[in-house]
Amino acid sequence: MNIGSRSLAAAALAVTLLSGLTAVADEPADEKEPFGRMTVDEVEKALGQPDVHVYDGNSKSTYKKGHVPGAVNRYTQDIKPATMPAKKDATLIFYCQNTF
Repeated sequence: MNIGSRSLAAAALAVTLLSGLTAVADEPADEKEPFGRMTVDEVEKALGQPDVHVYDGNSKSTYKKGHVPGAVNRYTQDIKPATMPAKKDATLIFYCQNTF
């Protein structure tokens, strides 16, 4: 399976095991970041696996132009416990366009 354009290689990809949504800003600065990072190849291997959910944080127009297969378009402010999978050990992958 090919994700498509290698411009996704520049996308900020993050994955976390859902153990409740905790605001990073509320955590002390010396605590480890609760998110991991994945390469495009790692994301590609994870696609289609059970309990792997992919979220695209781009605008609706950018999402319509192209997105990771199976990704759901969801803005940061719309990420709430009620909009996330019920299974707490699901793998969540978030990405957005990045131009660096």
